[in-house]
Amino acid sequence: IPFSYGMFLPYVYSYIYEFDPSIKMSMMHVHAPLCLTVATGTAWTFGVFQKYVSQRILHILNGLFMILWMLIMYFFGSNYVVITFAIALTGFHAGQLHVFFSQRVTEEGRSYPSTANGFYGFLFGLAGVWGPIMSSLYINPWGVSPVEVSNSSTVGSSYIFMDERVLARVSHNWLLIAIVMVVLFLPGFFVIAKTGNDGELDSLLEKKDVRREASSVKEIVMTEQSIFSMTGFALFLTTIGIGTSSMCAFDLFKDFGLKVIDDDSFLNVAGMLIPIVGAVGRIMWGTLGDKMSMRTLFVSGNLLTVILQALMYPCRNNKYSYVIVTAVLSVMPGMMTLLPPSVKKFMGTNNIALKYGVILTGEVVGCMYYLIFTSFLWKQVGDLALVLLMGIPAILAIAPTLIYIKDNQTDLVGALNAD
Repeated sequence: IPFSYGMFLPYVYSYIYEFDPSIKMSMMHVHAPLCLTVATGTAWTFGVFQKYVSQRILHILNGLFMILWMLIMYFFGSNYVVITFAIALTGFHAGQLHVFFSQRVTEEGRSYPSTANGFYGFLFGLAGVWGPIMSSLYINPWGVSPVEVSNSSTVGSSYIFMDERVLARVSHNWLLIAIVMVVLFLPGFFVIAKTGNDGELDSLLEKKDVRREASSVKEIVMTEQSIFSMTGFALFLTTIGIGTSSMCAFDLFKDFGLKVIDDDSFLNVAGMLIPIVGAVGRIMWGTLGDKMSMRTLFVSGNLLTVILQALMYPCRNNKYSYVIVTAVLSVMPGMMTLLPPSVKKFMGTNNIALKYGVILTGEVVGCMYYLIFTSFLWKQVGDLALVLLMGIPAILAIAPTLIYIKDNQTDLVGALNAD
């Protein structure tokens, strides 16, 4: 749910602006997404925490804290500092839970780890529908259009909703999210096992005494790779591109569209369809991940990302073609479902949560890259240059992927279990 904030943050900014018109809207447009992004980047700490606290306890603590921050935003929703702080912390807990579930799904879906992550990613992606639903059905069912304010230095964030009916419903949005989270989180506590399989490789090696027969597994994998290996670097760059494409599909979509498309209701409805398409796309990536070369998938995905982001500019003149292009673009972040099994396959299973969490920080770098241009340099570079610049991270990931992602490696743990 926190990753769907992009659709209703404009309403949140408008609500705060009503109480304090002196606040620079351009700064509000930066701080909340930036804090959410940076907080998500600390998700790697889950790999550290689980060494001392059971996964089950970490799950319930993260869920309860997310609910707590939603309630705080409900009671103090007009305070800019509180809102920014709370949004950042929900991002931290969401990132923790994402690492947890990615690790567990990869472990349990041993025969088809990519497909398993694809179906998990589908459910994860469906949560992105929450923001557009709340925007169109509850916060702004009247389809009220925003107005432009004069104290902003950026184009996208200068559109503010002034209608009292809309503003009156903004704070209640957080309360409804808290209720939904109670329903979703608490049942999970009772069905999640207490421990995972982190460190399984060492156990299997000891049982099978593989260290004495190292030559028999050389063709499978040479060794457990460090987070800072070139393979890790290639995956990290790919994750940066995923982060940027995700922001373009789910965050830039509305701000970029509002400049030409004067139909907030249409954008909200389209905003509901785009996450659904993206969620289905995660199943596609997961299924392909178990049948095709990971290197081929990452390279082709990055190339398509660059093309689709560039097409957002010319297609924007027709609202239907704009939605179609953005919907296809929303499929590209689904490459994220390939990362957990890729980390396991190419870097080993020991400390897999920590390794994946560190790789995941590449998404934070991609999001920060996006925020720098959309929040500070949009007017200077123009609309066309903006979408072209968004493709640079994906382009940079192609060469390292071709060189360092070795598809002839096999998951050592899977091979040992098969024996």
